[in-house]
Amino acid sequence: MYHLFTERLTLTLSHPKLTDAVCRFHNENRQAFADTEPVRPADFYTFRGVRANLKYDDKLSRKCEEFRFWITEKGSSKVVGTVCISSILFGSVKSCFLSYKIAQNCQGKGYATEAVKEIVHFAFTVLQLHRIESYVMPRNTKSIRVMEKLGFMPEGVSKRCLEVNGVWEDHIRFSLLNE
Repeated sequence: MYHLFTERLTLTLSHPKLTDAVCRFHNENRQAFADTEPVRPADFYTFRGVRANLKYDDKLSRKCEEFRFWITEKGSSKVVGTVCISSILFGSVKSCFLSYKIAQNCQGKGYATEAVKEIVHFAFTVLQLHRIESYVMPRNTKSIRVMEKLGFMPEGVSKRCLEVNGVWEDHIRFSLLNE
């Protein structure tokens, strides 16, 4: 399994071996994430559903289309979050989309900033991408702060661009360029 490391965290690339830990993460945070995620099918929270998603993630990373990492504190196997770059385009575009989430009981510790900073480094140095975009709901002040701390620039509001919990939500579009 492929890993990235920060001062306090280990980021492990999606792999079916993580099924138990990822399943626990989803189920422990199901209610906390309900108002910031799409409506999930029932099997999303089952061992079989999680394993299928991890296999799919693994397939996408082998094709360099997406890299989803699961975040643990160093020395622990308990998943405390995820960070992902997806919709990766090469050629003249060299861009991707960034998403992340941190377990409710681990928010406020700087884990999101630390993990996003590391995946930005991965995207810009390993993949040699030029642009990273991230969409953040205007009410998600914690994520807006992460974007600001890491130098992402707001580019405007995309009206009703993502379906969240069954409702089409506006999102602020942020970007970071590899200068």
